[in-house]
Amino acid sequence: MTAQYVYYPFKHYHPIKGFDLQLVLTNCIQGLHSMDGMPAYVFNICLPCDTIIGQADIRIGTSDYLIKYGGQIGYGINRAYRGFNYAAKACQLLKKVALDHDMTTLWITCNTDNIASIKTCEKLGAKKVDKVIIPKWTELYQRGDREKFRYLWDLE
Repeated sequence: MTAQYVYYPFKHYHPIKGFDLQLVLTNCIQGLHSMDGMPAYVFNICLPCDTIIGQADIRIGTSDYLIKYGGQIGYGINRAYRGFNYAAKACQLLKKVALDHDMTTLWITCNTDNIASIKTCEKLGAKKVDKVIIPKWTELYQRGDREKFRYLWDLE
C-alpha cells in the first residue's frame, strides 16, 4: 500500500500572494521522508507584513493511503489567528501548486470533531464523500486519530 520512493524534481515558488495573505515556501520533502512516500511542498502562511500565522502543505501525487486517510493537503492556523478564514484562503493559494502539477482534484481529510476544518472544506466547495475508520497500523492512528471525514475538492 506504500508508494515507491522516487526522486522528485520540485519547482521553485516565490511567495504565492493573495489579497490578505501569502504562502512562503519553506521546505520540499522528498518521498522517503513524507507521508506515504509522496513528495510534498511545505509553506508558511503569512500576513502581508510577513507575520507567520500557520503552515500549509500539499502532497504531490495520489496513493490509496492519501485518498483514504492522509489527504493531499494539510493546514494549520496558529490559535491567535483562527476565525478569519485563513485556512480556506491558504488552500485557494495551494490550488496554483496543484494545477502546476496537473492535479485537478484534491483529497482532504479531517478529524470528525474538527469543526474548523469541516467548515474550511465546505467553504472550498469540497464535497464530503464519507467517513473512514483509521487503521491501527497507520501513523495517523499512532498520533491519536481514530476516524476522518473525506472530502474531494474539484479544482476546475
